[in-house]
Amino acid sequence: MIDGLLVLAGGRGHRLGMPKAWLEWNGQPLLLRILDRLASLAPEPTIVVAQPGQELPNGKYRRVDDLIADSGPLAGLAAGLAKHAKNKTDAHIAVVGCDYPFAHPKVFEALVELAPDAAVVLPRWGGRTHPLHAVWSADLWVECDRAVAAGKLAVHTLLKCVPHRVIDAAEIDALTDPERVLLNLNDRDDLKRARALS
Repeated sequence: MIDGLLVLAGGRGHRLGMPKAWLEWNGQPLLLRILDRLASLAPEPTIVVAQPGQELPNGKYRRVDDLIADSGPLAGLAAGLAKHAKNKTDAHIAVVGCDYPFAHPKVFEALVELAPDAAVVLPRWGGRTHPLHAVWSADLWVECDRAVAAGKLAVHTLLKCVPHRVIDAAEIDALTDPERVLLNLNDRDDLKRARALS
């Protein structure tokens, strides 16, 4: 069971020319599209993590700021998971970057069903894993916070130190179109490809 939703919205989108949260998608900012798509995962208000001072679109979510600016997604994970851990330390939190326009709630539900005891469970497709489209245990905020404080900001480096399980896309029945669902927007080519798939 998914206990909460955490959206990482601090990406500045330098290669896209604007912050990812504000990318226009069918008449609405991308952040709001993702919140709408994943609303069924959030029994309480979704936590959205952003850079301090960053402007975000108005929506139904609870904003949390990175404690250390410009420290990447690991700082966002630390802040957002800590907020969720106040309600339930071992909560299963669906974590998604706000650059996954086709994120689907059934994929997160399937991940936690396949590996309910894993501290992190993440999908793999095409030889690439997706830790920012995964399910994280809320109590991992401590490890995330320590890594940020030590200047170890790569999410993949942290995963080497915590129990996790990688699930191939072929094992996830709900993931019928991994190329689409796991497409994240890093540059204009990704954005063009995503809009062609919408």
